[in-house]
Amino acid sequence: MKFRALLSLALVLCFLLTPAAQAAKKSDVLYEGIITRRYPNSYTNVYDRMDSETGKVVKTMSAGNSIQILDVYPGWVAIKVGSGVGYVMRHRIDVTGNPDPVTTPNYPILPIPHYAVIDRDVEVKADKDADSETLSLLTAGAKVAIEGFEDGWAVVIHKRQYGYINTNDLAELLPVASSVETADAETPIAVFNSFYSDNPDRIVNLGVCCKFISHVIQPGQTMNFNNEVSPFSAANGYRLAPVLVKGESKMGYGGGSCQVSSTLWDALMQLPGITVLRRNPHGDNAAAYLPHGMDAASGTDNQNFIFRNDYDFPIRIEASTHDLALFIAIYKEM
Repeated sequence: MKFRALLSLALVLCFLLTPAAQAAKKSDVLYEGIITRRYPNSYTNVYDRMDSETGKVVKTMSAGNSIQILDVYPGWVAIKVGSGVGYVMRHRIDVTGNPDPVTTPNYPILPIPHYAVIDRDVEVKADKDADSETLSLLTAGAKVAIEGFEDGWAVVIHKRQYGYINTNDLAELLPVASSVETADAETPIAVFNSFYSDNPDRIVNLGVCCKFISHVIQPGQTMNFNNEVSPFSAANGYRLAPVLVKGESKMGYGGGSCQVSSTLWDALMQLPGITVLRRNPHGDNAAAYLPHGMDAASGTDNQNFIFRNDYDFPIRIEASTHDLALFIAIYKEM
């Protein structure tokens, strides 16, 4: 009954927060931009839908062409095409007058209002249809951040697209505090999660990083991610796994740490009392396990994530992995 009551309230209040609901209401230009000059001799396709394989090409544009951006999605942007709308892959555009890359993600982070604790086998689907592609399979114990609800489906971010979970499969839906003033010891003030690939060594590395960052940060205290999770060595529990450096993959101990720092950044960006002191994005194509531009690289002298707790109370970080889902929750320490 507790879940059903929460779900009924969520369906009424949180629908306005869902990406699809926002897109349906937007008609104004969000940003001015250009087709990226990173690929100067290539052309960029504009599609009639967010699918480069099945979508119809409605326009082809050269590097440097001006565009008007109407909406931003995990891996795409909607742009004005005549009197209509077209879709371009996010890494094919540049936003002119781009805001501070340290504190501003390319995909807008909305406050996550709910999260779910999975108690049975649950499929994350590619569409609001039981017959659509299964993106990930979750089992009992997994946790997932819920952006909102649409037509009886919970909306999650699954790498660079939206994923959907049938609300009938969610036995426990829990709230995120609407403000730090109303938070208690059991209710997080921010949550975020990301999904990862089924690489056993990389999964071990994610778990090691989660263990190192799961602790309390005092008021005024600065957390240096690299210092918290290093050294990246076998003696520290890390294994060899792919590492993303300037958009290219190579093997290294601790491969996967960037996903933990990135997911932590996405959770903390929902909290105005957190000051980000350093954040380094990956290369032009960013990290494929998150919406474009929502990554925070770590692991080297040139790549690190550093923040300060400017609240007048301690915060507690709880990070965990289960199945293919990395989940981070931030609590107000009482």
